[in-house]
Amino acid sequence: MGRLQRAATRAVLSALALVAGLSGPAAAQMSDYEMQYGKTVEVSLDTLLQMPEQYTGKAVRTRGQLDLTPGTARLTYSLRNTFGDRLLIVPAPQTENDFERLARTWVGREVEVTGAVNISSDSSTGRQIVYMMAWGILGPPDEKKARRDEATVPLEELVTKGPRYDGKMVTVLGQFRGENLFGDLPSASRRRSSDWVLKDDVYAVWVTGKKTKGPGWSLDPSLRRDSGKWLQVTGRVLVGDRAVTIEATDVVLSKAPSAHPQAQAQPPPPPPPRPKKPPVVVFSMPLDGEREVPPDTVFQVQFSKDIEEPSFKDRVVFRYAGRPQPGDNSLDAMRFTYDGGLRTLRVDPGDMLRPGRVVELLLLPGIVDLDDLPLETRPGKNPGAATDVLRFQIAGGGLLGGAPN
Repeated sequence: MGRLQRAATRAVLSALALVAGLSGPAAAQMSDYEMQYGKTVEVSLDTLLQMPEQYTGKAVRTRGQLDLTPGTARLTYSLRNTFGDRLLIVPAPQTENDFERLARTWVGREVEVTGAVNISSDSSTGRQIVYMMAWGILGPPDEKKARRDEATVPLEELVTKGPRYDGKMVTVLGQFRGENLFGDLPSASRRRSSDWVLKDDVYAVWVTGKKTKGPGWSLDPSLRRDSGKWLQVTGRVLVGDRAVTIEATDVVLSKAPSAHPQAQAQPPPPPPPRPKKPPVVVFSMPLDGEREVPPDTVFQVQFSKDIEEPSFKDRVVFRYAGRPQPGDNSLDAMRFTYDGGLRTLRVDPGDMLRPGRVVELLLLPGIVDLDDLPLETRPGKNPGAATDVLRFQIAGGGLLGGAPN
């Protein structure tokens, strides 16, 4: 057994010892790994291998070309950087079978790995070996890419029927919304700091892996003035718990759907009127579920369509969540106003809110838009007897009031 093989074996045993500290089924949960090693950070492979001491014992996500590690009798895989240094990959137990089955087909291609970094050394040569106990491994995108000119998948269908497209290549069309500048998606659902938002109507997805620029055009994700441009994105679908992400292989500047050349080449007869969509909550300030909300906050809720203002009467409730607690103020001074131009309901609690408590803003059945269509519950919400409910936690006081759902 060569020196590199012995060092690699010791690295494998050390990585498995890290896993042994997690008991039973919990060892397979990524959230448990992050509880032990901290929030996952994005690091380039070159940086990781040049300064491994800064990331030892931490959760890291990196990308690189998967190679077989030379000098080992057992099949061992690693990522090689531009200087020829290697990051040894040791799959965690719950990923080992799938990794061993697929890794042979990934050799020579770029993969993404997430795991805990550590350092070992060869006792004979003193040579340093950097390795990762990987619990998340994402293979390369399907080489059979969707073509730019093929039919696109509507964002509405992609968001509402995400599992049907998970892992598949798609082409979608939507408006650029920057780095979530308008709060279209939960911040916690973002995979990388460079991800940006694509939206059509009320349906939004994250886009990762490609910058918003091309020949003759460039959009800045941090500037609101660059938002609203139509983009066509091709990539692989990744369905998460709270949002859909597209791992892009192609991003091009496009036109609004009605302005596409295909639609102009042979104008169809006037279509029948589109069915009118009911209104829905599209945005709130603070964001629904936000913690650390100041006690003197005035809450704002924006709708997808203009609401018939009188229909709000007796159908807007603002209260503390759960059972009343000693010292709760009654909030009977709560008042609200509605701005039809901005389609925004403004709710003033009329009193300082108790630190640590969770408050609820309930929208009851009977609220309608100008077409007399009733307010609809947002996808994925279960508001009980209400049509919709937004929850916020007031800053201070620990978690006395519980956490927003």
